[in-house]
Amino acid sequence: MMVIRFARLLLVALIGTGLVFATNLMPTFQTTGASSSTYQVSAKDLQLNCNGPALLAGGKNGTSVTGFGRSGKATASISYSGANNTTLSLFGLRQVTGFANRQDLDSGIRNSQTLRVKDQTGKTAQGSTLLTANQIQLSTVKQIRGLLAAPCLRPQSEFWLVGGSTKVGREALLILNNASLVDATVDLEIFTENGNSHSAGLTGISVPKGKTTVLPLASFVLNSESIAVHVQSQGGSITAFIQQKAVRGLSASGADYISPSETLATENYFPGILVRGSLASAKLRKKGPRYADVQNLLRVYVPGGADAKITLQILGTTPETFGTVLQLVAPAGKVSDFNVNGLHDGDYFGVLQSDVPVRSAIRLVRSSVLSDSYTDFAWINAAAEFTDTRFIAVPKAGISKLSLVNASNKPTSVSLTIGSATVIRRVNALSEEVVRAAPGIAIGITPSDSPIRANLIIDVQGRVSAIPVLDEKNISGQVKISVH
Repeated sequence: MMVIRFARLLLVALIGTGLVFATNLMPTFQTTGASSSTYQVSAKDLQLNCNGPALLAGGKNGTSVTGFGRSGKATASISYSGANNTTLSLFGLRQVTGFANRQDLDSGIRNSQTLRVKDQTGKTAQGSTLLTANQIQLSTVKQIRGLLAAPCLRPQSEFWLVGGSTKVGREALLILNNASLVDATVDLEIFTENGNSHSAGLTGISVPKGKTTVLPLASFVLNSESIAVHVQSQGGSITAFIQQKAVRGLSASGADYISPSETLATENYFPGILVRGSLASAKLRKKGPRYADVQNLLRVYVPGGADAKITLQILGTTPETFGTVLQLVAPAGKVSDFNVNGLHDGDYFGVLQSDVPVRSAIRLVRSSVLSDSYTDFAWINAAAEFTDTRFIAVPKAGISKLSLVNASNKPTSVSLTIGSATVIRRVNALSEEVVRAAPGIAIGITPSDSPIRANLIIDVQGRVSAIPVLDEKNISGQVKISVH
């Protein structure tokens, strides 16, 4: 025992001596205060991802067991400012060099595709003045029929989507596109008329780099009438849409993309409620339950724990277009639908006021009972206000109308740049101005002294869809680095 104790004492002594020796060898640092430098960091190149053509379960013929296939071809409409020292990479196929002349382009796409503006200086102002794009597709195949339109979006890490149904005869597909060079992992929250779904499988969803992941919402919320989806990604940035279609009996009848919702607010405005075929829609509803959703409606998701007391005003653009007013209560934590009845053919816009912030959308229907009988629908999101100049690309096909809403209490004017021409349009207080757009030519929208809200409504062979006026941009800024 004495030998063991002596050995332990000797070991402790040696360790202590080593620590003292090591301490004497260590350099001594004195903190004199950190020196810092500020660096200007340029925004990364602006990139927009276009969703691609409609997706069909089982592929084009419905017989594939490998999942989903693309159907046909979508047409992307692109407007590029051509700013000096920039180059547009057009879906990786060709380069368009900027020479300070705006260029309006269109291109057919058969998959999810990406546009990118390469900026040699890193100083070019971004936004829709630099690049804006959207896509449309009139689908007439057996499995899906209707006009599907969507903006081409800047990839991000979070989206809200308000719209869709998984009732019998209704299909809602969540489409997640990852155009980045990094794999993404996505978590979902899905809310319905019954509240938060808490379904299994909502977290850890893989979206590999350069790929598209398609999720049938019925696998999470079967037989749900009213849906809102919250999408969050980690890793690569993504884009997200819901593809919604209706099947009535054995026939596909109506389809649209549901784009991300812009606003959570107590006051929401809906430009572009352009009602057509209202008598035909009423006749179809009388045919029975399968046509029950051929109906204009308001959808509201109320986050938090307090019910929302809501007033919705639908206002016409002329004395002959009588609107309507809804007074309603939407329950907290749930998604609620409210029919908007009594709208005859005409141009309208919506004003929603709530005592708590909500997310909302309006479903617009179009129908015909003539020889070319059909019904179609479009989901219109609440539009964000803007005071700066914004551009929107206009498709070559069909009839496009730009709806401008002035929510202020005084008249204002808006300058519209169309090619080399400039047109001034007056918009009265709390009013809407609807402007027919020239096919294939982008419109620049410059408010004067009041904010404007706007949507583009597209009609192709009577079918309808809506595209928001967005201003996608990456942010530059200053970074402070401190060296201690």
